[in-house]
Amino acid sequence: MRSARAIACILVLAAPFAPSLLPTEDPAQALKRGFDAAKASLAAGNLGEAEAHYKQTIVLGLRQLAALSLSESQLEPATLALDEALKLAPHDLDLRLDAAAAWFRRGDIKKAREFVQGVLDSAPQKARAQAMLGRIEIFRGDFAAAATALKSSVDAEFDFENAYYLGLAHLKNKSLPEAQEWFRQLQARMGDSAALHVLFGRAYLIGRYPQSAIEEFRQAVKLDPQYPRAHGLLGYAYLEAVGEEAYPRARAEFQKELVLRPADYYPLALLGIANVSLRDFPAAESALLRANRVRPREPIPYLYLGEIYSQTNRTRQAVAALQKFIALAPVEDVALRDLSRAHYLLGHSFLRLGRPEDARKELARSRQYREAKFRYDAKHIFDEKRPSDQGESRTSDRIAALLEAGSPEAAGAAQSLVQSGLPAVPGLPPVAGVSAPAPAQSQAALPQKTPPETAATRKYRAFVSEILASSYNDLGVMRAKASQFAAAPEFFKQAAHWKRDLPGIDRNWGLAAYRAELYSDAIPPLERHLSANPNDGFVRQLLGLSYSMLENYAKVVDVLHPFLEHPPNDPGLLFAWGTALVRTRQSDAAAGIFRQLLEQNANNASVHLLLGQAHAQQADYSTALTELKIALQLDPRLPEAHYYAGLIYLHQTEFESAAQEFRAELQLQPAHPLTTYHLGYALLAEGHPEVAVPLFRDVIKALPGYESAHFELGRALLQQGDTAGAIESLETARKLVPDHDATYYQLSQAYRRAGRVQEAEEALATYRKLIEGSRLKKRKSLETEKP
Repeated sequence: MRSARAIACILVLAAPFAPSLLPTEDPAQALKRGFDAAKASLAAGNLGEAEAHYKQTIVLGLRQLAALSLSESQLEPATLALDEALKLAPHDLDLRLDAAAAWFRRGDIKKAREFVQGVLDSAPQKARAQAMLGRIEIFRGDFAAAATALKSSVDAEFDFENAYYLGLAHLKNKSLPEAQEWFRQLQARMGDSAALHVLFGRAYLIGRYPQSAIEEFRQAVKLDPQYPRAHGLLGYAYLEAVGEEAYPRARAEFQKELVLRPADYYPLALLGIANVSLRDFPAAESALLRANRVRPREPIPYLYLGEIYSQTNRTRQAVAALQKFIALAPVEDVALRDLSRAHYLLGHSFLRLGRPEDARKELARSRQYREAKFRYDAKHIFDEKRPSDQGESRTSDRIAALLEAGSPEAAGAAQSLVQSGLPAVPGLPPVAGVSAPAPAQSQAALPQKTPPETAATRKYRAFVSEILASSYNDLGVMRAKASQFAAAPEFFKQAAHWKRDLPGIDRNWGLAAYRAELYSDAIPPLERHLSANPNDGFVRQLLGLSYSMLENYAKVVDVLHPFLEHPPNDPGLLFAWGTALVRTRQSDAAAGIFRQLLEQNANNASVHLLLGQAHAQQADYSTALTELKIALQLDPRLPEAHYYAGLIYLHQTEFESAAQEFRAELQLQPAHPLTTYHLGYALLAEGHPEVAVPLFRDVIKALPGYESAHFELGRALLQQGDTAGAIESLETARKLVPDHDATYYQLSQAYRRAGRVQEAEEALATYRKLIEGSRLKKRKSLETEKP
């Protein structure tokens, strides 16, 4: 029960990233209630109502899973789940904001901003959208725009976290009086507390106003001397504001913090650095070693340990510590100074050990990093400095690297804070009508490990996944029953994603994809189902036909082989099987299949049409025409019989007979674009471009991407003397199929007629290159082909 309550807390309170649920509503019950309502509507035959309930259930389930993923810093699955939910509810503004927040945390600021802007286009005053925009603008560095958006949000709907970010935006915008006044108003509304002063102090540090931060942290420790991190942050603020002069005061605050929290990394590291500067090496070493035990992969303590060991003549330990620092330190602009120093100390340590060559290399590296740092500083000389309300920050090189790169108030802390959300703030009680800070998604500006998935979370995910799978499956079945086969496969695909072993899912998915003529998509689920159910003859037939449509004849033969003794009485399947056997040179088996096809369907016009196609594929044109004529005798209005007869005559260069057959086909199917194309082709071959041109134009209207029609139209226009029109059509054909050699030849002729000699030569050169490539490929094929 406790674990279930914990999950409910994650789902309900993880604003602004969680689904919009009432605080008193149990997430599992809400999801189950929606699913049961969908099932009840489906059973009652209310299909529209059932679909609405299913979609609402899926959207809710996906939002719950996204919230769980975000609580574990699993950002990719969260964004994928929300994007999938938006497919079903694209106009849900809160859902779009959920997606914006998730993409923002994932780091895709552009996509997050597009989501938010889309919401604001529909609802300009929506408080949550304005708040999200404000966070994004802080991240982007447009602090004036951030303050405007956050002010609109807070005025419309007060929320402490957004109000805090408004103060932060004022500070980053160098509007100190506005920030101070705003924080005074917040304090009056929330009540005085150590927690509030710590939050304000952190904002002043992030805004680079350390003196104001000192005042806030002093007030915090006055109100509660044991408040978490208050002493440590006060010590840090002393260093920011005063520099080396503050070491004694800062050290005292770090020591107080460590009495309360002995394993806090930052006070330990800063205490060690302060003690090094005060030359209290034993105390410094103790603090830095403790910091290393807390975070062994942090580089900074190793650098100062190296200095301690160098100063106390422990040269081998100095070498080990400095080499560890160099191995861990990132080679980036902010670390160049420390890297130069580390190599310098390491070089002198090698000199003491009698290793002059190693020392020379290290000192040379030190110079390289020092020069790189100089170049970096020169390049950024006019960049924003670190201002304070009492003048320039007076930090020295000794602590600058830690303050810039490794501290909880680093230069990027504002971005990290708004991206991750406020950390949990102990001791800040909610006030009536006021939202307290949301539970942390992650500690702002601190490196985070991904929390392990708990057993309760895993169990809840399984519960949601099963409901999602069943809902998607039922929607797919509803589409399939309504003959909406193009839409059904995607629902079955999603069902399989959420529950791979959902009973019947592969059969449903494969059948729907087959009916939608998505044969490549149908094959994997049909194969999986047949592997688990080898006696399912219906699925075996569908799989064989799918492979046939993709002309994978070897697989057709393999899949249908179990039917060899008792072939099904299905003309289409027998034709596909027989054709596959012919193509794989199994003529005896093919003869048996075709014989059965004729025996069982002697008076079936469609069978003779299929046989005519099969013989035509084998270039047995005489037999093919005989079968097609029989088919037309049995059914004079049989679609495609005249069409295939026309194709056979084309292969035999009997263009007049081909044209007659294509005209006859168009009497039966007036809008058949392929027949129209081939009629135009036959007429052009007979020397009638004036009749062929309008036919090719009709084909292009119906099939704009049909390269052959553009090519033949270009050829016909060239014959008519319309050079400009020919070039336009041929260039379109080239774009559609860039490696069709004949296109380049025709273009070379057209360019030459238009006086574009250079382009004509280039087209002709490409034509020759493609022809030569085809010749070499054919030769290689003949050389490797086995008799």
